[in-house]
Amino acid sequence: MNASPTLTPPTRNWLRAGASAPAPRRQRSVWVRVLVALTSTTAVFATAGVVAAAAVIPPVGARRTARDAALREIGAQVGTGEQIVAQAFASQRRWTDMWRESFGVVVATDRRLLYVGAPPTPLLKPRDDGPLELLVESYPYDAAFTLEPRTIWRGRGRGLVLRTPAAQVDFIVDDRSWVSAQRVAVASAKARGVVSREIEQLDATLRAPAPVAAEYVFHVVRRGETLTGLARRFGTSPDVLRQLNQLSQDGIRVGQRLRVPKVDVEDSTATP
Repeated sequence: MNASPTLTPPTRNWLRAGASAPAPRRQRSVWVRVLVALTSTTAVFATAGVVAAAAVIPPVGARRTARDAALREIGAQVGTGEQIVAQAFASQRRWTDMWRESFGVVVATDRRLLYVGAPPTPLLKPRDDGPLELLVESYPYDAAFTLEPRTIWRGRGRGLVLRTPAAQVDFIVDDRSWVSAQRVAVASAKARGVVSREIEQLDATLRAPAPVAAEYVFHVVRRGETLTGLARRFGTSPDVLRQLNQLSQDGIRVGQRLRVPKVDVEDSTATP
């Protein structure tokens, strides 16, 4: 019986003498993919960084252009006889502008606090070659507001903080304008004090004098009584009772002794 021939695996060509083994294609393709992924990620981050820088850093000359336009607008906004006491360059960052910085000037006159600023350059399209659309904010001294030089942005910067009953407005001030900003705050507080005293004097002048009564007595305030109710009860007005007792407001408290006109009132706690 003939022996079956021995089967040997076919010899690969690269095993022959003088041949070199081919490079591992699979391993090379993995490295290529890693390099492509890294390159793509780097490109994405680089693009995002450029966009972020464009959003935060203003264009060259934007600061000077905005401030020059604001100064011209302030000259037009100041009324006849109105005098500028102090002014300082300032800027704002609003969420409506994606927190991009807009530059302007904050001014304290003898009548009001005024801020004029230019909005930041649009991101998606260039600004038209024309006059800047300026933002004008006016705060008369007879309005309820305060202005204080303080640190803002969690201590990362300094500026003027304006507070009204409805909102808070921050004006960012750099180191070169910090002294001027403090002068604006001082001038604003001083002018507001003058206006407040003038209003009080005018109110006192227009207020009717208390009528002359035959006799005044004291009334002890009981629970549930109000100044308006007592005025009606004693035949007078709340304004007269405020004058007689030097009250700045209508609020009274239980047990308080008030000077009132003497009238014949049943069940009253008025005492001579």
